[in-house]
Amino acid sequence: MHMNAQSLVVAGAGNTGSHVLPELARLNNVARITVVDPQVYEEGNVAAQNIDWEDIGKPKVAVQADKLRRINPRLDVIALQERIEDVPRGLLRCDLIVSCLDSRVARQHVNQIAARLNTRWIDTGVLGSQNLARVSRFSPASGAACCECSWSPDDYSLVEQEYLCGAGGGSALPTMASSALGALASSLMVLEIAKLISGELQETADAQHLLLDARNHTMQITASRRNPECRFDHQAWDVHPWRCQPESTLVATALKELGSVQIEGHRFVHELTCPGCKRQLRSLRLNRPLARCSACGRRMVSAGFDSLESLDATSAGEFSELTLTQIGLRAGDIISSGINQQWMMEAV
Repeated sequence: MHMNAQSLVVAGAGNTGSHVLPELARLNNVARITVVDPQVYEEGNVAAQNIDWEDIGKPKVAVQADKLRRINPRLDVIALQERIEDVPRGLLRCDLIVSCLDSRVARQHVNQIAARLNTRWIDTGVLGSQNLARVSRFSPASGAACCECSWSPDDYSLVEQEYLCGAGGGSALPTMASSALGALASSLMVLEIAKLISGELQETADAQHLLLDARNHTMQITASRRNPECRFDHQAWDVHPWRCQPESTLVATALKELGSVQIEGHRFVHELTCPGCKRQLRSLRLNRPLARCSACGRRMVSAGFDSLESLDATSAGEFSELTLTQIGLRAGDIISSGINQQWMMEAV
């Protein structure tokens, strides 16, 4: 293994991600790649993504993980078929987060995850209608700008909404990008990644943005600074290990030791309903994702009226004797407790 071997998390294996991943496997000082994407490849993806017909119907992360291992058998590859916002934060600890996402809300999650974990991240985006490719990189340096520092109220209004009841307030707009544009953006990104992980680029508090206009053959390089009125708090976590057995550790035990349990970005719910057969279930669950109906197999949803951001002995009530696994917690989850500390669950 290279003495400066790096671990990367790549979010998204679509138009840009499917081109980025094979190139990352060829970098000498990359030791581990964690691929995160919830979707499977469909027929329509063949024209715009770096896949072939044999990949249709397969999970994107499985296809890319196999490809990475073929390119570099010594590479440690982890495939997580889920949304990055649903992955336990502890499983995303790495040297660099690579964002290849077309969803504004997913990009917002990556921005916040990177800040909490005090991790560098690099983002790419494409706009097929104008042949634009963008690469942005962000530093965890003190006082550094984050992705949201440049967002206006209009930008926030475009963030896709998701509700506990299962309703959505919109989805990411299609980029309409060709495979060639995705490959171009990916090449620019990988060149920047190579410089980042080799130490060639110096850390800076300014966020750096490269915009390539392939239609008019122009390139712009800009920087953005910390916005004192940014809606995000930019706080990094000081995480301590908390060793337990999630399958046998009771909620009551966790609350006694930690005081309270909060998983940032998620809420606890009590009432679950199946949108298919309308079966109802009273339980305690973290909404990541909710349980499946035992009768018809559909994802159950919650009205959200009784959702809780933080769990304590009073709110846990009758469910205190459930295990952490039964309420949806997983090894790697980072728990914020009532004493303003963060604890990462480590399975023993």
